[in-house]
Amino acid sequence: MRKCKDNPVPFVVKKTISGIRPFLIMLFIALLLAWVPIAFASIAVLEFELNDLTLPENARDTQYHANPPNAAEIARTASLAALLRNTLHTQHSLDIVPVSPKRYLDADKGFGYLFSHPNKAAELGQSVDAEWVAVSRLHKPSFLFAYLITHLVHVPTGQQMPEIIVEIKGQQQALNERGIKALAKQIRQAMQNHENGKS
Repeated sequence: MRKCKDNPVPFVVKKTISGIRPFLIMLFIALLLAWVPIAFASIAVLEFELNDLTLPENARDTQYHANPPNAAEIARTASLAALLRNTLHTQHSLDIVPVSPKRYLDADKGFGYLFSHPNKAAELGQSVDAEWVAVSRLHKPSFLFAYLITHLVHVPTGQQMPEIIVEIKGQQQALNERGIKALAKQIRQAMQNHENGKS
């Protein structure tokens, strides 16, 4: 029985493969270089502020005192920063830079101060060697829904990226986690856009 010999690869195919190989290598390097700065970027995620508009106007100041009327919402808000840090680190490979409570309180002059002053948030980020700072709040205008709002600040330039807003409906933990995942994704995308010169 005659043995079948493997058909050699045609010369034209060999030439085509050898011709596109350098292009594929350059494309891989370009993608790698675009990914590396973001993958290893450092970010300080500050504690979320609560802006609870469901309280009567004359009772809103009491939410910062002992036995506040919205203790459950305050506890919910206090859990969000840890969720965001964990999501940014585990799902987006970002380096999380801790900020001590004392350093945070020294920088924060009152409700909404760092949220409204990106230059001061940048100074805080610089003091802990972070490349980015996320200043966030839980804005609750209704019992039915709330908004996660983040001001993302690029520390080296002091520039604030476009405001990031994620709506969450209800107060279940699963909905909080879903909202945080959406927020983390948008934060990572904003960082990528800045690196690519789109912001």
